[in-house]
Amino acid sequence: MLRRIWRNGPADGREVIWIARGNAAPISDENLVNWAPGAPLPALPAGACIAALWGVTPGPGRRLAENVDLALAAQRLARRISADRVIHCSSSAIYAARPEPQDETARPAPANAYGAAKLAMEQALHIRARALTGEPATCVLRLTNVAGADSLFAALDGSAPVVLDRFADGTAPARSYLAPADLAAVLLGLADCPVAELPALLNVAGPAPVAMDVLLRTAGRPFDWRPAPDTALASVHLDTRRLTGLFGSLPDSADAMTLIRQWREFGEPAA
Repeated sequence: MLRRIWRNGPADGREVIWIARGNAAPISDENLVNWAPGAPLPALPAGACIAALWGVTPGPGRRLAENVDLALAAQRLARRISADRVIHCSSSAIYAARPEPQDETARPAPANAYGAAKLAMEQALHIRARALTGEPATCVLRLTNVAGADSLFAALDGSAPVVLDRFADGTAPARSYLAPADLAAVLLGLADCPVAELPALLNVAGPAPVAMDVLLRTAGRPFDWRPAPDTALASVHLDTRRLTGLFGSLPDSADAMTLIRQWREFGEPAA
């Protein structure tokens, strides 16, 4: 999605070099480098900011523990090219399943294996930073649902029936979302931020949750209801006061129409 957003060049003429572990089709890009940890290092400009967007998400045969390996590999690469910072992608899944807004000081309590893997990644980065002198700074983004890269938008792209939980008050689940262009803007802002002001942890999301039924209706996608199970959460909401203090609010990430438009413009096509 970021390659689509920056297809005509990122803001302020920055050069972006994309590093992929495998096939990065369908967009061709002369600045695409194929490299995986363990292979000889690619030729990269000294001092570049590294955004470690790679990771392992849940799925058959996937090894979630590799999230730690990939984060540490990004740190080693940054050290080799004298980068002063690495931006890492964690997840809101590290938080406990609570309806109230969660800020960066909340005690992690992941409810699933993916959240536990991302928490282990964060802890490994902390241990490495304490053990090594001159380690590049780290900024860990606790990302929420990125429009076009979560299960609801995957269902929008498919043909199977969509079924939403309905709670006793008649509402659908609501979640904090993030518009792809807002993610791109935050990454550029963090690349420019003075290292001394770089946050160690940062929730990245819109200022308010968006109801899933509103997203589906906005996209014109039919859906059915089912009674919400007792374990379902009506709302998952990230506290974004730290983010707002750095870059201002991200209202596009709380607007259903904008989220659907950006998904259609920048989202991955259905396989």
